[in-house]
Amino acid sequence: MVDTKIPRWLAALDERKPYIEVVDGEKLPDMSPYNVHGYVALRVGTQLDEWAEGRGTVAVEVRHYFLRPDGTWSSLLPDVSYLSSARVPYSAGDAWQRPRVAPDIAVEILSPSDRPGRTQRKVETYIEFGAKAVLIVHPVKRTVTIHRNDGTVEHRDARGTWALEPFDGLVFDWEKIYRNIDAEHDALQRP
Repeated sequence: MVDTKIPRWLAALDERKPYIEVVDGEKLPDMSPYNVHGYVALRVGTQLDEWAEGRGTVAVEVRHYFLRPDGTWSSLLPDVSYLSSARVPYSAGDAWQRPRVAPDIAVEILSPSDRPGRTQRKVETYIEFGAKAVLIVHPVKRTVTIHRNDGTVEHRDARGTWALEPFDGLVFDWEKIYRNIDAEHDALQRP
């Protein structure tokens, strides 16, 4: 468990919206999602939370802080995250409230303005700081790209049900996640 002091400038990013992510010291505004983004995040989080009972915590947009040996900070807000109690117990105080490690599972749901290079850098950061799996969900195309800490990358359809290895018993039911969601229509709606 890492309990490094977080610099004031980084901690202050949560004091006002829009929330900002930081990758290698560069501030990047968090993308404004469409409804389909929120629907998918909620439903993925719900299924993950049901599985995680007694194993750890599931959250949405909880900031994780990463300090590289060269003193450069990164800080990401995964759309959905699972952090095992074995790595950061609930009783760990500030280290649990503001984790200094990547979640075991990070889920990023793509927004229309997300760029591949930025998304890839986020995946690399999560893996570098301890994630076992990073799921990149394209909510309109209904695809999931799974990046694992062993370097493998798997492309799956967000359809049917399938297990997420190496997480024993974790099965996503994509038909429930997408029930009553017309992703293409929702993505095209403007406020």
